[in-house]
Amino acid sequence: MSTAKTQAGRSALPKDPLMKEAAAFRRRLPRLLRTYEGEYVALYQGRVAGHGSDDEELAGRMYQELGDVPFYIARVEEAPVVCDIPSPEVVGG
Repeated sequence: MSTAKTQAGRSALPKDPLMKEAAAFRRRLPRLLRTYEGEYVALYQGRVAGHGSDDEELAGRMYQELGDVPFYIARVEEAPVVCDIPSPEVVGG
């Protein structure tokens, strides 16, 4: 079992590259709101790699430009929309 080490008060960073990008998005959200509110942004290595109004188009563009690397796409908004969708039930018969 491995443990994350911290240095001089710094918290351990997530090891999963996608989680790192998500953390970067949360840190940068106040600045992103000033420029990209209502749009989708793609973060790669903690920086905005692209933006647009359509998340699927943005994802395709990022795959073309960056290749098959972990990048994070999220809508820039004050409070994220959360949908609670019940799972379908299988009825036996």
